[in-house]
Amino acid sequence: MSGSPPFNPWNTYYESPEEQAAIKERAKYREAMKAEYRKILTNPFKPPKGTMHDPALQRWYSARVTYAEYLQPSPKMGLLFGGFFAFLGALFLISNSYRSKVLKKIETGELSYEDRALKCLGK
Repeated sequence: MSGSPPFNPWNTYYESPEEQAAIKERAKYREAMKAEYRKILTNPFKPPKGTMHDPALQRWYSARVTYAEYLQPSPKMGLLFGGFFAFLGALFLISNSYRSKVLKKIETGELSYEDRALKCLGK
């Protein structure tokens, strides 16, 4: 690997030095928020009342709640919905045909009263 360029930390990432400094500042802010959260949560003399507000958890909950608003119709989504409803329809048709066969046997008297409950359950 003698042909590889020497290590240059500013060219390793795609961000400019200003963006890297901003990333480090945000990481410092996140660490300070985590430290404050831990300090408040683990204070034995004055425990928090109710639930503590955590901005990261709030963003996560909000993203979960508003996910449906950002769903974009696509062919893949249509195939998923179509496959789901086709599967439900096939299950209904299979169970309905089996049920109608059993009811036909009960109406004609081919199925005795003792076997009815077990036969309808498929045993």
